[in-house]
Amino acid sequence: MLRTHTCGELRKKNKGKKVVLAGWAHNIRVFGKKAFVDLRDRYGVTQLVLGEKFKELYTGLSKDSVLIASGKVSVRKEPNSQIETGDIEVVVEHLAVVSKAKPLPFEVFNPEIESTEETRLRYRYLDLRRPEMLRMLEFRFRAEMIIRNYLLMHGFIEIETPYMGKQTPEGARDFLVPSRPVPGKFWALQQSPQQYKQLLMVAGVDRYFQLARCFRDEDLRKDRQYEFTQIDLEMSFADESDIMKVTEGMVNILYTQLLGIKLPKPFARMTWEEAVEKYGSDKPDTRFELLLRDYTEDFAASGFKIFEKAISKGGVVKGLVVPGILRKSELEKLEAIVKQHGFPGLAWLKVADRLSGPVASAVNDKTKKSFSKEKGTLLFLAGSWLEASLAMGAVRLALGESLGLAKGLGVVWIVDFPLFEWGKEERRLQSAHHPFTLPKTGSESVLFGDMVKEELLRIPARAYDLVINGTEIGGGSIRITDPVLQERVFELLGLSKKDARRKFGMLLNSFEFGVPPHGGIALGLERLLQMMLTKGSVRDVMAFPKSKSGRALMEGAPAEAEKKQLKELGM
Repeated sequence: MLRTHTCGELRKKNKGKKVVLAGWAHNIRVFGKKAFVDLRDRYGVTQLVLGEKFKELYTGLSKDSVLIASGKVSVRKEPNSQIETGDIEVVVEHLAVVSKAKPLPFEVFNPEIESTEETRLRYRYLDLRRPEMLRMLEFRFRAEMIIRNYLLMHGFIEIETPYMGKQTPEGARDFLVPSRPVPGKFWALQQSPQQYKQLLMVAGVDRYFQLARCFRDEDLRKDRQYEFTQIDLEMSFADESDIMKVTEGMVNILYTQLLGIKLPKPFARMTWEEAVEKYGSDKPDTRFELLLRDYTEDFAASGFKIFEKAISKGGVVKGLVVPGILRKSELEKLEAIVKQHGFPGLAWLKVADRLSGPVASAVNDKTKKSFSKEKGTLLFLAGSWLEASLAMGAVRLALGESLGLAKGLGVVWIVDFPLFEWGKEERRLQSAHHPFTLPKTGSESVLFGDMVKEELLRIPARAYDLVINGTEIGGGSIRITDPVLQERVFELLGLSKKDARRKFGMLLNSFEFGVPPHGGIALGLERLLQMMLTKGSVRDVMAFPKSKSGRALMEGAPAEAEKKQLKELGM
């Protein structure tokens, strides 16, 4: 046997036992005629005691060299309370240096010496040696097993769907794979199994799930990677409540079994309109109050000409009351945020013993009197309801972070999303979720009537998102199963019948052979784990993520292809 025990296993009860251990030399200390080596593996650390006969081996021994040692377990005279095996040590009788290590390119185990993320990703296999990273990999594996067991107990079966399929508009760019047998044609790596899982409902599977690998060619952020895993569910003969109940049970059992945290069930629910109105976001961080307020009436006849003009054009004034008086530097940071949202600046008013700030000198006495009842710093924006709310929502999040307001867990369902949203660049309607989302009953007259943009943008959808601590963990919907309604939605999105058949023909054709009502949800596994482990990025819960610049630094990808291969592909 290469080893009889792991480096985290031995205790006092093993005294006198002959054992074989294997691992990495974590620390080496030489005292006189003896050397002490902390041997490390994934399970822990055990101290080895090397006598003088091993002097040639330990004299030139480098840290992180791989060793196999056999010897007898002995109780330590001075226990080490810092490690679980601190009561014992192994007096070595035989030692083999299996692999000698070069000096490591960065300090893997010393948190006080920081290394760049680029270096850590270039040598990711070394970074993964850290106990924290190994625990993360185990945590992820255990989460996946819990998910599979939970869904098995609820009648789901796991089915793998193709990674390569037809290019379809899913909201992000596809990764394309050239076809060698059919020159000039391309496969697309699937952004999600959406159409396949709906086809499985047509097939009678009834309850499907998959830990699905998905691919999207979009700019990377702390919550995005080119490839990721989603917990993908689909259920037949189910409505929103059925899907949300199954999802709540799954998320709750993950938190309970892995973190010992029991989430309140059912999860809170909030409409999309309420979330945007109060929190300025469709993924609100409900861990702190600081809610948005509507000051439209206060400014309608305030004498503040800029706001009065915006109101006369149908706009609103959104605001926040911040406890305490903000400094100039703090206000400047908040102004930079609203400028990123297309606003020229942020109006503010400080209310203490007296009123001060730009708003104080611009409004009439009546308005000043109404504001004097508040305390702190008042912030204001005027514009369309949606744009002003979202910009002020971004300000709210920045304040929540800088003031340390967020506490505990905030779990909420956002429901009743709009079916459509307006694409400013494309200047046309777009799906708020995806084009297969069923509109709420009662919107047929608008959908099949005159194409009035404002009315179409108010149609609610049977869609829902799960939000934890201000991060969208996943989203789903009840699906359209009526081919006539589906074709009309495609038409409103700018797809002709011919284009719709070309892009989604397999799904539309399947609906002609008996399709059950169905719906589903997809949760980002990495995003969920990021929340559970309170990590700063999804990269921290993936074994081999891409860098911020979208490169695989360890293997040097993307890289040029060989000319021979390009020729075979007709490129």
